[in-house]
Amino acid sequence: MADWNGEIASREELRERKRRAALRVASRLFNEKGYHATSLDEIADCIGVTKTALYYYFRNKEELLFECIELSLNAGDRAREAAPADGPALERFRAFYLRFLTEVMRDGGSYTTMVNMRALPSAMQERAAQRRDGLRDHIAGLLDAAMAEGSVRPLDSAATASFLITAINWLVAYPQEFPTPPLDPEQEARAFLDQLLYGISLR
Repeated sequence: MADWNGEIASREELRERKRRAALRVASRLFNEKGYHATSLDEIADCIGVTKTALYYYFRNKEELLFECIELSLNAGDRAREAAPADGPALERFRAFYLRFLTEVMRDGGSYTTMVNMRALPSAMQERAAQRRDGLRDHIAGLLDAAMAEGSVRPLDSAATASFLITAINWLVAYPQEFPTPPLDPEQEARAFLDQLLYGISLR
């Protein structure tokens, strides 16, 4: 198939765009209403296609939910790959978490909270949980290293890492609760990270 020197999207590119559009709509509805209260018919209506058309991209609603969750986990993996492998641990943590936050915020509604993970079949739950736990352990390791170098106060690294994963999960939900004009994704990520690292008190 001719691609007009790259100006015309290929069949594969168009298919992927449609998949991402479906994931964006599905994630927004799952986050707003919950997985069980959202039907494939409703998702299809919001996209402007038939439910039958959705089955061309996803076998069922469980697979659609699983791929929504995978998107958020993929953002964490990309952040992990992009962050520096050496240097001060606090700076490595900062670079990783800023990239993670920015990826989530940039893609907006394409992410779904891990609360919905319990709606998945057990095999999918296990796979998603293993990937989530890998990201949590990576964060905990960075925090342990930062404590060892003296740049972070003593804390429970595992509990803090779980909190940080949960915080990212709920960032996708708060725009529905606080419908203010969004900042640039990286600006918003930096503001969140500043609050995390420095708090709000002058004392």
